[in-house]
Amino acid sequence: MKKEKSMIDFILEVTEHSNVLKRMGKLKNPNKYERLHVKIDDQLCFCPSCNRVWKKNRKMYNRLIEYFPKDHIPTFGKKRETCINCIGDNNE
Repeated sequence: MKKEKSMIDFILEVTEHSNVLKRMGKLKNPNKYERLHVKIDDQLCFCPSCNRVWKKNRKMYNRLIEYFPKDHIPTFGKKRETCINCIGDNNE
């Protein structure tokens, strides 16, 4: 018959230094997967013409800019910059 471990013995075994190092070695190195240290809030702009928040789109090549729904993202502290669509409408 196998003797059951007490809770303290289990915790000591799990947190033993060599076991912790073994488990930590299996984790992925987060530095390899870090993005550039750019805040998303710094990328967002507010267009005073159409009253929408937008950002330049880097992933989808068929759209130059990405719009967010009106009143979905707070505009406080965003750069005030006219979007490409509003600049194009004003030139016509």
